[in-house]
Amino acid sequence: MNRYGMFILPVIISGLILFSSGGCRKNPYHVDISSVDLEIRIKRFEMDLFTLDWDSIQEKIPWFYEKYGDFFDLYNYRIINIGGAGDRTYPEYLKLFLTDYLNNEVYHKTMEVFPDLTGLEKELTSAFRHYRYYFPSMEIPEIITYVSRFNQSIVTAEGMIGIGLDKYLGRETDYYKQLGLNQYTILNMHREKIPSDCIMAWGLSEFEYNDSVDNLLSNMLYHGQIMFFVKSMLPDQHDSLIMGFTSPQMRFCMMNEDRMWEYLIEQKLLFETDRMTISKFTGYGPFTKDFSHESPARAAVWIGWKIVEAYARNNPEKSLYDIMNITNYQQLLASSKYDP
Repeated sequence: MNRYGMFILPVIISGLILFSSGGCRKNPYHVDISSVDLEIRIKRFEMDLFTLDWDSIQEKIPWFYEKYGDFFDLYNYRIINIGGAGDRTYPEYLKLFLTDYLNNEVYHKTMEVFPDLTGLEKELTSAFRHYRYYFPSMEIPEIITYVSRFNQSIVTAEGMIGIGLDKYLGRETDYYKQLGLNQYTILNMHREKIPSDCIMAWGLSEFEYNDSVDNLLSNMLYHGQIMFFVKSMLPDQHDSLIMGFTSPQMRFCMMNEDRMWEYLIEQKLLFETDRMTISKFTGYGPFTKDFSHESPARAAVWIGWKIVEAYARNNPEKSLYDIMNITNYQQLLASSKYDP
């Protein structure tokens, strides 16, 4: 990934549920991480930025680079889109952003909802202790929070994860309705979704999709690998929260897993390469129309996750590293012995 390479996470659909039958299943890779020495400390960029003396912007630029490194450029160029800190117009553009009434209102609302991030630090510490256990040679990212006036929820770049706290203010936040966001989008814009969104974004950036055979099956299983990765990092988190399904949606999937799988086979969809078809079954939205209006969007990704879980159960000698590096998706399916 180059200096400004960045993964941007879309807002995940639907809502938090506590559906015990789906959420509490034992993870095949649940391990003891008590001996892993690691602590996550979150840097609060939004606090440093919005408490900045407007008349000292030019003088503070070196300090921001020293503390935040490449994230400072990423924020300026890609998140709030005001250009580089070396541009002649930069101080004025940043001042306009910081003095904007709505931006200040959103910042203060963010501080009300997130006055302290100790709980989030503990959750991410646990997640990245798992990550270090499974992948001891891989880099632990720096975690930085920011406010972007609703531009991005999660961003990743080399060695960092950025969290847009203003995208997680809660389902009842008036701003989201005023922006005209769909209800299925708003339902996951809450604090509890941050850990799984962070880990999913990191997984997508670290384990890239092999598109040499780009069909529905490969997309299902790749994103199933990512969901399996998230669960492995957050083994105590409910499956429904990881997927972003509501309770009725999770219940639909669990009761209709075999029927959905049969439909994909009978309609000869698994090896379909049409992008619209792939998106219809794996993309975000209110539901998966071909299954039912009661089904969640990305129901096929959930099936992909179940296939990867079956592979892990039936191939216990395979490590999480091995599983995440499988790119022959047809072989993965065959070796999983998946039988819903």
